[in-house]
Amino acid sequence: MRTHRIIGVLIVITGLVGANSLHERIRFQRMVRQYNPPAPIEKIMQFSPTAVTGVIAGAILGGFRGPAANLLWLKMESYWHSEKWHDCLPVMRTVTWLDPHFVEAWRILGWHVMYNMTVETTDIDRQDMYLEAGVAYLKEGIAWNPHIYDLYWELGWSYFDKMDDFENAAKWLRAATEFEHPAYIERLIAHAYEKLPDIDKALDWYDYCLKRYPRDGTAIGATLTIRERYLASWRLLEQGDFHGAEAAVKHHLAMEPDDHIGRRLLATIYERMGDMQNALDQWDLLRATYALDSGAGRKVRQLKAELGIEETLRERQERLKREQLQRLRERHLELHGAEHGLGAPHGGH
Repeated sequence: MRTHRIIGVLIVITGLVGANSLHERIRFQRMVRQYNPPAPIEKIMQFSPTAVTGVIAGAILGGFRGPAANLLWLKMESYWHSEKWHDCLPVMRTVTWLDPHFVEAWRILGWHVMYNMTVETTDIDRQDMYLEAGVAYLKEGIAWNPHIYDLYWELGWSYFDKMDDFENAAKWLRAATEFEHPAYIERLIAHAYEKLPDIDKALDWYDYCLKRYPRDGTAIGATLTIRERYLASWRLLEQGDFHGAEAAVKHHLAMEPDDHIGRRLLATIYERMGDMQNALDQWDLLRATYALDSGAGRKVRQLKAELGIEETLRERQERLKREQLQRLRERHLELHGAEHGLGAPHGGH
């Protein structure tokens, strides 16, 4: 009997030693991989109660954040295939809390909010809210994973493709090139500057592409097009000959009135001249002609504010609604940060 007790005590001691060793390995991994302490389980369950099962809750409480994140990701895929789009969002967000180094989770979260959620509503202000949220998620993901190109690229592409914000697109795409990356990113940087437009920088980046890949057909074609259509006007603009630049691009637009980049260049010339009314007219024409050019819409609102153009009743209602949503977002972020203590680490962009 005494022998059995001794054996039992030894088994318990061995188990405790093993558990402590496991705990130390987990603690070390958290330190090395810069994990934050897990979010309190009651907070996660408040955010996504239907997704956090007993098994997942147990994994979180036991310190197994990676396995818990994987289980939740499987749950998200189940929602996805059932077309429960709104249910996917809180689960994705919870996964990024549990495992902030799960890059694919950040990528799909940002894409889902900016591309899928925006088409679920026709409310422009709500669409803007989703776009801002998607940008914030991707920037947070970059702060957790600053040494790989993936999320810089995702954010740059979203600015380029979804928001028509070519200045920010070029900024984040250039950041992506600081790390090992696919060759097509440099070409997209050139195209972003072309559409901005900043013709000199566009040519510089296309030239860089050609030095690396002399047979790059896209870069060759774009360089020829820029030199033929826009370079003369741009050179005059850079020399301060605003009227000459205006005449040159208008000559081109007389032959190709639907040239999107040419129209942007004309609007830019008017802005440089200080002729904000004509600039507004060109941006407004772009907004009306190219429904997907959200950047033109932002320019219209900006220039109207600068010119002090009186708002229509509808515009005033939209502005007040937008301001109210902004206050709600700011309040949500304050509460969210205070409750979860999930601030991103320093050193991100």
